[in-house]
Amino acid sequence: MSSKFKKVVVGTAALTMSVLLAACGGQQTTASKSSSSSSSKPRTAENTSTKAYRSANRLIRNHNYQGAYEKLNNVNNRSTQAENLNADLKNYLSAQDAYNNGNYDQAAGNLKELKSTSPAMKDAYAALQDKITSAKKGNSNSVSSSINSSSSPSARVVNSSSVTTKGNTGSQAANQAVSDETSSDVVNRFANKLGFDGAKGYEIIPTAKNGNIYRFEVRRNNQDNSVANMVGIYQYNSQTGAVTKLQ
Repeated sequence: MSSKFKKVVVGTAALTMSVLLAACGGQQTTASKSSSSSSSKPRTAENTSTKAYRSANRLIRNHNYQGAYEKLNNVNNRSTQAENLNADLKNYLSAQDAYNNGNYDQAAGNLKELKSTSPAMKDAYAALQDKITSAKKGNSNSVSSSINSSSSPSARVVNSSSVTTKGNTGSQAANQAVSDETSSDVVNRFANKLGFDGAKGYEIIPTAKNGNIYRFEVRRNNQDNSVANMVGIYQYNSQTGAVTKLQ
C-alpha cells in the first residue's frame, strides 16, 4: 500500500470519528438540557411553596393570621407541610371569628386538632384555646354570682316561680323546669349580646326551650327595685347567636 493511500485512509477515518463524536456530544448536550429543564420545574414549585411556608410562619408570630392564610392560599402547588398549615389556619380563623362573636362552644369545636408541625401555629392554637376556656368559665361564674346579687355586672337570672306571672300553677311549674334546664352560660351570652347589665336592674326569665332555641322574658327594676317593668320577650339561638324580639 502506498504512503499516499495510507494518508487518505487515515484522514477519512479521522473525519468519520470527528463527526461521530460531534453527534454524540450534541445528543449529550440536548439530553443534559432536557434533564436540567425537567428537574428545574418541580424545584421552582417547591421553592415557591417553601418561601410561602416560611413567610406564613413569620406572619403567624406577628399575629397576622389572615395574612398568613392568604400567603399560603395563593400558592398553587403547595407542599404537604404548606397544605397542612393552610388547613390549620383556616380552622383557627373560623374559631377566632366564633370567639369574637361570643360563640365559645362553636369556637372550641372549630379549633380542630393540628395537622401541621409549625411551632408558631401550635402556640397560636394553645393561646386561643386558653382564651376560649377562660371565657366559658368566666361566663359561668358571672351568671352564678348574678343569681345571688342584683349588683352583678351580668343580668340577673330570675326563677320564674319567684315572679308574679299570669297563668296557672301548671304553667309556672313548666317555666320553672325551663329555668332549671337553661344553663347559665346560655343566659349570660344572651345578656352580654344585648347589653342587659344586672347592675342596671335587668332580670332575665327563661320561659321556653326547644333544642338550641330559647325564649327569655326580660324585665328591668325601677330605682328602688319596687317594680319590674317588662322590657320584652326574646327568642335566642344559642348555636348561631341570633336574637329575635317577639314582643
